[in-house]
Amino acid sequence: MNTLSELTNLPVWQAVALAIGFPVVLLIINELVNSLERRGNPLAKSLRTLRNLVLPALALLLFAYWILELPSQSSALRWIETVFWVALLYVLLGFVNNIVFGMGRQKSLGERVPKLFRDLAQALLVAIGAMVIYSKVWGMEIQGALTALGLGSIVIGLALQEPLGNIVSGLMLLLERPLNVGDWVTVDGVTGKVTEINWRSVHIETPTREIRVVPNVSLYKGAFSNLSRPTPERTEVVDMGFSYDDPPSKVKELLVDLLLSTPGVKKDPGPLVRTVNYADFSIIYRMIFTVEKQETLGATRDLVMTRIWYMARREGLTIPFPIQMEYKPGEDPGKPQKTTSQWLNDQPRFKASLQPSDLADLQIREYTEGELMHSPDKPFKGGALILRGEVSLLCTSDEGHELVVSKLGTGECFGDTLTAGSSSDAITLRAEDDVTVLWLPTDQMDQLLSRSTSLSSEVGDAIELRRLAVQAIKRHRKGQSIPSE
Repeated sequence: MNTLSELTNLPVWQAVALAIGFPVVLLIINELVNSLERRGNPLAKSLRTLRNLVLPALALLLFAYWILELPSQSSALRWIETVFWVALLYVLLGFVNNIVFGMGRQKSLGERVPKLFRDLAQALLVAIGAMVIYSKVWGMEIQGALTALGLGSIVIGLALQEPLGNIVSGLMLLLERPLNVGDWVTVDGVTGKVTEINWRSVHIETPTREIRVVPNVSLYKGAFSNLSRPTPERTEVVDMGFSYDDPPSKVKELLVDLLLSTPGVKKDPGPLVRTVNYADFSIIYRMIFTVEKQETLGATRDLVMTRIWYMARREGLTIPFPIQMEYKPGEDPGKPQKTTSQWLNDQPRFKASLQPSDLADLQIREYTEGELMHSPDKPFKGGALILRGEVSLLCTSDEGHELVVSKLGTGECFGDTLTAGSSSDAITLRAEDDVTVLWLPTDQMDQLLSRSTSLSSEVGDAIELRRLAVQAIKRHRKGQSIPSE
């Protein structure tokens, strides 16, 4: 009995419990962390900290208390106990932070309260808790701890002036709120999106996928532009030069129509075009248009600049530029553009219907992908023969949905006769890629059709088939049966 009693008093059972219990608890927490990470639960981070900090400190504390049987007044035991309680306090505050700011509907609250403010509040609470733990574990007065902390803070403040300056600047930015995560800003000529505001700096992601790190003190002391304030809408200004031979009223009207028809350009406020300068080689026009947000500005500007070239080509406008080229003997100055006669050689049937007087009125017009070539609001004037590319023939249902009637390809004709008939059959033509057409004025087109019976019959049949196709598609959308032909 005495032997059994002595065996029971030895720390064997505690050692066995610690040796088996600690790995089992670690295994359970590991599985829980993996499960929460797969579901994207923010509590996984706090559980990972619990596993990496609190559990080892607790195991070390139990080992010193049970196995080593260190006295309660031992400095080593007090240090271990202090580390354990501080780590536990840090983890508990992390749990509260994740529950309040990171779960479910609370995520929006986390977006409104910056991470820097939450980190500072958590650090302050940990410091206060550490002083309380210091007082309880070591049996010291808190006033003494505050005195030591004050002296230490002076030394640390002198040694870390620049990092502390960034922290204070971050706090001032936090109070003034001139920018938030997700805002687009321009700093020192660099434009990008704010992805993080931390203790030391602001991280800005540029359109080239680079991270620009700007110290908080630079933002606080310097000047920067917030492109997301007061609204996310952005107004862009583009200057463009056209020849002195192009009438300014015509140029401005065409540019306004181009901006209004470009996807991404807002109708309210509407785009503006102003004549701003008479330069050496051209008249400068300023286009002012608005887009929904900074993210769409680049694509919309690219679309506007691309369509200007096609518009200028088909409307006979000139975009002049000073150029000087020198060719050596025998050098080819470049591949010449395809002439009207060369295009007509690819369409022998249409060419056979023309007379020499018609050639003077023929023009080559080009469109880019997505441009409207004909619509009820802006009909195509004259007749056209598609030389290259594909054109979609569209109509609008009674519910306002866009319906594709058919596709027009090389060798097919269209023109202002497409709008004949009831307004409900009005259609739209849209370029699906780069499209080149041969254009003829309305009077000459009518004369051409009157001279060529076969061509007139083909065009008339095509127009009637398109009209019937529009009606059939609309009836099909309403659930009606399409009559057999």
